[in-house]
Amino acid sequence: MKKSLLKLTICLSALFLCVTSCTKNENISYDAIKDNIETKEEEVIENPSDDTTLDLIELIAQDETLSSLSQAIIQADFQSVLNSDDAFTVFAPTDEAIQELFDLLGDAYSSVDDFDSAIERELLSRILKFHVISGAFDSARLEAGSVSTLYEEQTFEIVADGDGFIISDASTVDANFVSVDHSATNGIVHTIDKILIPADVAEALGLSTETVDSSQRTIKALITKKEGFAFFKEALLLTGLLDALDEDGPFTVFAPSDGYFTNLFALLGEEFGSLEDFDTELELDLLREILLFHVVPGNFKSTDFTTGPLVTLSGENTLGVVEASGELVLKDATTLDINLIMTDITAQNGVLHVVDRVLIPESVIAVVERAVHAAFETVMSNEDQLKLALEFFNMARERMHLEALAEKKFTFFFPSDQAFYDLFDEIGYGTIEQFNSEEGLQLLKTILAYHCVENESLKAADFTNNQILNTFQGEELGVLLDSGIYILDKTTATSKVIDIDLEVLSGVIHIVDKVLLPQEVLDAL
Repeated sequence: MKKSLLKLTICLSALFLCVTSCTKNENISYDAIKDNIETKEEEVIENPSDDTTLDLIELIAQDETLSSLSQAIIQADFQSVLNSDDAFTVFAPTDEAIQELFDLLGDAYSSVDDFDSAIERELLSRILKFHVISGAFDSARLEAGSVSTLYEEQTFEIVADGDGFIISDASTVDANFVSVDHSATNGIVHTIDKILIPADVAEALGLSTETVDSSQRTIKALITKKEGFAFFKEALLLTGLLDALDEDGPFTVFAPSDGYFTNLFALLGEEFGSLEDFDTELELDLLREILLFHVVPGNFKSTDFTTGPLVTLSGENTLGVVEASGELVLKDATTLDINLIMTDITAQNGVLHVVDRVLIPESVIAVVERAVHAAFETVMSNEDQLKLALEFFNMARERMHLEALAEKKFTFFFPSDQAFYDLFDEIGYGTIEQFNSEEGLQLLKTILAYHCVENESLKAADFTNNQILNTFQGEELGVLLDSGIYILDKTTATSKVIDIDLEVLSGVIHIVDKVLLPQEVLDAL
């Protein structure tokens, strides 16, 4: 499992729970700070900057007690926010406060540099926004009450406490001021002794500002109320499955958060760009099958996973749990790794895990492969010189993973019928049937994969002299422009492009007069 939010979730959850037993520091009086009364027993750092030539980022960077915060600003790309023309007040957690976070995370995290995934950086950005308010408020201007932050209208409370104030967030422990009134050219910095937690971050971790926790809610309620699952919720509503997740269960749900549906639309093709495009019964059934593939009957926490198949509610489609680089990851029918980016969000009727892709079942891959094959067959059957190429394509289709061609651009060089006859003569094959064996089909798959250029849809006008093309098979092709377009394989003979620009799906087909052979096939022959 990916280290990122799994360990971060454990850390922040532990932070919320373990600090409830800590006693609050005696609050620091602002009057005492400003009057520099040395008889106070609290350790107070009184070092407001007189150098107003520094902006907020520079002021934080030069303060040795805020080095972790300065690194977090860089890691989360938060400079653009603080560099604006507006004035801000920053409530800055000290290094000691942030170190408490690292201590709970364990060996995987020793600095903010370890928050290196997109979701981790986004979480850092949200927390940083929650520490910033608009306007420059020195300690004399602070008042008790709710304060709006830069984070999506989320607020924390400034609470009167004796002669001064404390800050109350979504956790059960308040923040105390360590020092105040550090002036910058574009705002004020006050340092505090804990990290402030936004309410929705607490909610995302299965906590609440109230006494109710996520384990008292159903999975339907979690998906409905939590930030980040709007797309998943809408898909479940559209297919009539959301109410099923309100039933007894138990269920284990792997939920892709918003932003992780792009692989689904790419797989299904350019006709699908939003949920609104699932507008027929067949398409809704397809979407329903995909969503059911995200649900496993039973209550499986991350510690319960072992390598092997997981039976889903999507018919006979099973989800794999495999080990990769010492971590457990999921595998669907695409055979790509799916990372668990947040785990063990408990519910009354099961458990929710967050994954970084939409899971694709084998049955949907089969549907996509049939659609891709039909598109190729339509184009190729209209070309008289591609009859043998189409037969070979049909023979090898089950080994070709054709769904990959639905997800990306490609350029396919198909040999003409005469090119295949020339190959038969060269290798001693008399008919196409001689390829219809385990060894022959594997050879055919390798040859066809070498004819397909990945991630580029190149028409004739796009080729350049000495161009290098990367193929699905793994070896390279070369391009030679000399009174025509010639393709160079691993043999000594060139292959000329004799027909161009046959468009299919998101790709293009060109016809060549020689079968292209990679070194892998030459060695086998």
